[in-house]
Amino acid sequence: MIGNNELTLTGEDYGKAFTEVSFLLDMLVETISAFVGKSTPSLAVAAGRRMALNMPVHLEEKTPAAVLDEVVRVFRIQQMELSAECRGNEALVTVDHCPIGSVCRNRKMELDSSICQMFHYYMAGIVAELCGAPVRPKTLSVGENCTFSLAFSGIRPQA
Repeated sequence: MIGNNELTLTGEDYGKAFTEVSFLLDMLVETISAFVGKSTPSLAVAAGRRMALNMPVHLEEKTPAAVLDEVVRVFRIQQMELSAECRGNEALVTVDHCPIGSVCRNRKMELDSSICQMFHYYMAGIVAELCGAPVRPKTLSVGENCTFSLAFSGIRPQA
């Protein structure tokens, strides 16, 4: 019979699991970068687009503002402190207590490294798929709080 080990986990167990997940994410990003090279952003966008197809979203309109509201809602359900604000054909996205930054600190990786960039392109892919237009990310700041912009192409500015 299988016991309920998850009920007996300690803080130390969760710390060890975080270290292991951080290691695996670091190795995944490094492997992708080594094999894909300069096409790594395209791979991250494709992964984000694929993820968007599996997200529990409901959109009545595919405007950047509506899409970002829904993406923020879904990520907050997953306990990610995310906010987004549309400004014409651009959006400002802020992640408080960035989990990718936590991984970077755990692995002693430089912030704004390839792992951060992959995450921003991944998010751009999600938003691009949901709004039906190309989206380009740009990192603005990294650290405990991470801010990046998403520039939308082929969409008329919203009033």
